[in-house]
Amino acid sequence: MTWWQNVLSEFNTTGKEEEEKPDPFILEIESKGYAYTDADGWWERTWTTESEPKESIREIYQQLEGGDWHKLMIGYGDEVFYEQKVEKKQSEVSD
Repeated sequence: MTWWQNVLSEFNTTGKEEEEKPDPFILEIESKGYAYTDADGWWERTWTTESEPKESIREIYQQLEGGDWHKLMIGYGDEVFYEQKVEKKQSEVSD
């Protein structure tokens, strides 16, 4: 390689970008059945009863601007009946 090819190769960053590492918390909630919804901007999974009358509950994780997570449970006519701030250091998902 000539000197000018070496200089030009320094400007070529194709393939040299650092790959963004996936957030381990997101990987964990994905493995537990949560899916990201663009419309709401959160991760969600739905629980439904097998007995009549059929009821469903949406379990949600939403990332806050500071990087912490907020957990919500919504049901019974779209009412939030549970919410908890999940600290970044304590980001553990339980079934």
